[in-house]
Amino acid sequence: MPKNTLEAGSVTTYLEKVFELRKMTGGARCYRGESDATWQLKPSILRGVRSDAESHIFSELMLEAPTEFSNDRMMFDKLVRAQHYGLPTRLLDVSLNPLVGLYFACNEKQHHDKDGTVRIFSFIDKRVKFADSDTISLICNLARLSDAERSEISKAKIRHNDDVEAFRSIPAIERLLQFVRVEKPYFVNLIEPSDLFRYFFVHPVKNNRRVIAQSGAFIAAGLLKYKSPSSSVSYKLNTIKIKSTEKGKILNELDLININSRTMFTEVEFVSKYIKNKWTL
Repeated sequence: MPKNTLEAGSVTTYLEKVFELRKMTGGARCYRGESDATWQLKPSILRGVRSDAESHIFSELMLEAPTEFSNDRMMFDKLVRAQHYGLPTRLLDVSLNPLVGLYFACNEKQHHDKDGTVRIFSFIDKRVKFADSDTISLICNLARLSDAERSEISKAKIRHNDDVEAFRSIPAIERLLQFVRVEKPYFVNLIEPSDLFRYFFVHPVKNNRRVIAQSGAFIAAGLLKYKSPSSSVSYKLNTIKIKSTEKGKILNELDLININSRTMFTEVEFVSKYIKNKWTL
């Protein structure tokens, strides 16, 4: 197995592996379960959508369902809700609960023949942010820019202090600031260019039932393309491999401690499906 990869075949052995990991001082630890261990680590907006889709699909959803987002002042909160409704976004959802990560590594029936994985991110303290962070406002409002504008920002070269001032005045940054100032009218342009190319752990506002049920949190990564996530200095990455042959047993064990589709997805249709499956021959 690759470096920093462990293996577990039950809830008990999985938790033992989690507890063996070195305890952090400060920072935040989060978990992301995936049903297929071969999947690349990428947010949904980087998976199979057309070029220039990001700003258009978000704007279209805002037009079609404005009342659903009327209480969301920050762009981050809007992206969280949009992702909740199935829209591809630049946010990568994770959980603070290791058992939630294990559940998502096992629960998709169409991938029960594939080994699953739980990725464990241990973020350093200075890469942990809250939903109202200025840095997170900048990163999330990148979703409002075109691909060409994001490319303009990505190609800007920063070699010394004078370049930082030039970076802050390029047209794409000026447009980005217009969107940020919608939620923060007094935002001052003191952008640190490197912040747009780092991974951040983000604590969300607990105003979403699914986020609460899943102990949810998010990773935001600005203009990074997740090409080498394992080499980031923002966190230490460990993985726990879940063998396909053990997924059914693990799901049964999780159900015994009330980790299942009824508790992970609180909407009535998911609760109804869980009850139906429970009583089906």
